Amino acid sequence: MSREWGVRGRILLDRWFVVVVLFGVVLTAGGGYATYSAYEAPGTTTEQRQVSSWEANGTYELAAAVTESNPLYPIGTELSDRPAYFLSISPLVEGTFRFEYRATEGGALAVTIQQTLVLRAVEAQSTEGDGERVEYWRLTEPLGTASTTGVSPGQSVELAFERNVSRTYDRMANISERLGGTPGSVQMLVVSTVELEGRVNGNDVSRTADYRLPMSVSGTTYQPGAVEGETLDGSTTERVTRQRTYGPPYRIGGPIALIAGIVGIVGLAYGRYDDRFAVSDAERAALAFQSARDEFDDWITTARLPSTVRDRPRIQIDTLAGLVDTAIDFDARVFEDPEDGSLYVPHEGILYVCEPPTAGLDAMVGGDGGDDTTVRCGDDEGNDEGGTDEGDDAEST
Repeated sequence: MSREWGVRGRILLDRWFVVVVLFGVVLTAGGGYATYSAYEAPGTTTEQRQVSSWEANGTYELAAAVTESNPLYPIGTELSDRPAYFLSISPLVEGTFRFEYRATEGGALAVTIQQTLVLRAVEAQSTEGDGERVEYWRLTEPLGTASTTGVSPGQSVELAFERNVSRTYDRMANISERLGGTPGSVQMLVVSTVELEGRVNGNDVSRTADYRLPMSVSGTTYQPGAVEGETLDGSTTERVTRQRTYGPPYRIGGPIALIAGIVGIVGLAYGRYDDRFAVSDAERAALAFQSARDEFDDWITTARLPSTVRDRPRIQIDTLAGLVDTAIDFDARVFEDPEDGSLYVPHEGILYVCEPPTAGLDAMVGGDGGDDTTVRCGDDEGNDEGGTDEGDDAEST
């Protein structure tokens, strides 16, 4: 069986020899390129590397002292970090805006904070894109200013404010009433505008940012909202050139592909030069017969015919397919001699015979077939590959 598949392999290699050689050339070229790139000329790559950075932000802290008697808190209790405060017992809100920055390599900044109270009437309107607010009126009032120089990373600049929310809300309601009623809702904003000037991480910095703290009044409570504002930041980068590195596909796969390609091409060239891939006519005939034998196995029975049958007058059939057609016409079986593999169809005193190509079969199974290349029983329409089915031994049923 191994010899049979060896013959099939030589037939396929002979047919696709050019394609296999081209594949070997491509494999060699690819392996050579990968090996050269990984070991001889890896090249360089340039990357951006961050060497320093800084970040700054502003926050608000609120507290409200209890000034009126109530069943919950004693007078003088300071309430802080609450989602809402009662207007009736804590109308006065005290707040602190705190601004600070951090840097990887130090800095010195001049920080100026200007704080403004904004009273306004707004209404949210939805459009096809992002929602937007319509502002009907606005009233601003300064709350204070703070300015500090030489501020280093981690050092905070603070500015406090104080406001009676109950009175401010009454004032906004009075404005809306005098305007004949305002659509939307009234809102109170504390806006802290921060200006930075100086150097951070060895670079000049000049930035401005607003941080807004909204407060809304609903019934008997007022609620601080989330702080609105941007985080200020910056970074310094440098271009770094380093040698490119390659992984196992290049460092291991490249040499393997190069060696395999060279060995394959040399082996193919030597095999073609020395006729190692040549397939004789006898071997081709044997493969064709074996393929036909496998195809018609259901019509064949292995049996030793008596001498009286073997001595009948014979008619030689050139192909196994022709012998099977004869058996079908006679509604008979094909018998295979277990000793020499000859095939017979006895009918009405005549013995129809098809003898296998013994020289080719002997060569395939490792025997000495000599130089006899005569096709004694083959397949006239067999292909060069001798079929695609796996053949059984000629003596099996």
